Amino acid sequence: MEGTSFEKNDALKVRHLGVGIFTGTIITCLILSFFNVSSESVAMLMIFDFLFISLIFPLSGKLVKKTVLLLVGNIIGLLWNNIFSLFAHATVDYFGEFFNVWYVILNPLLNLVWIVSFWSISLSFLADSRNRKGGLET
Repeated sequence: MEGTSFEKNDALKVRHLGVGIFTGTIITCLILSFFNVSSESVAMLMIFDFLFISLIFPLSGKLVKKTVLLLVGNIIGLLWNNIFSLFAHATVDYFGEFFNVWYVILNPLLNLVWIVSFWSISLSFLADSRNRKGGLET
């Protein structure tokens, strides 16, 4: 009888993964169609979506919570990339074209900072409060 429980759990994980891929595709298409974003921002959001969907959606937790976290992550990524791009353009205007080299090097590294940070915060949102040690008892 334990095999059927595992099979249902695996089917639920596959279903969540499929919904995540569908949702990520829709979010990316909406961002591309409504906002004027740079190709670097689109690439980072696609990388974020791929990593987030493949790492978070197979975990246990509510599908709605995962989907909202994916949407919030895309909004944060869009804002992060837009603000960093504006900062880079202002710095290039002030310091000169030499800063473009630093921008090319720092952009992926700083994007990695928000991606890893958001992913770890998302894991804490998905954790069941009954499984947390030292938490408040309800």
